[in-house]
Amino acid sequence: IEAIQDIKCKLEIIGVLDERQLLALKKYKINYNNAVNISNKELKEKYEKADLLAFISTYEGFGMPIVEAQIVGRPVITSNLLSMPEVAGDGSCIVDPYNVAEIKDGIQKIINDQGYRNDLIAKGRVNSLRFSPSIIANQYAELYREIIDKSNI
Repeated sequence: IEAIQDIKCKLEIIGVLDERQLLALKKYKINYNNAVNISNKELKEKYEKADLLAFISTYEGFGMPIVEAQIVGRPVITSNLLSMPEVAGDGSCIVDPYNVAEIKDGIQKIINDQGYRNDLIAKGRVNSLRFSPSIIANQYAELYREIIDKSNI
C-alpha cells in the first residue's frame, strides 16, 4: 500500500481486509475497490481488466494468483519469499516484500518499460503452461506409479 501512494492507480483488492490494511489504505489515500466471495468468472474478469498483478505476499502456501494472472497475460510482481519465485518462474518481477522502494521501483518498471512488461507477459504465459491440468494430472499419475512400484518390492 505504501509503495503505490504516489502512483496514480486504482487498487483492486480481492479478499477480506483487516483493520490494519483498511487503516493503511486510508492513511496513504489509496483509491481502491475491495471484492470478496466472487465467482471464478468474476475473478477472471478482474484479472483481464487489471494492468498488472501485485502479489507481494509474505506468506503463501502456493501462490495461485501468480499463475492465474500469467494465464490471462498480465505481468506479475511478487515477493522473493517461500514458493512465489518458484511458482512465478522467470515470468515475474521479484522483489523483497519488506522493501517499499524496491516494490515501488518494480511496479513503475512494469508500468513504464513496455519491453520489460511484454517480456514478463511472454515469459509468464510460458511459465503458466507448467500448471496446466493435464501436466499436473500426469505428474500425479507418475508419482502414484512410483509409490506402487516401491510398495511391490
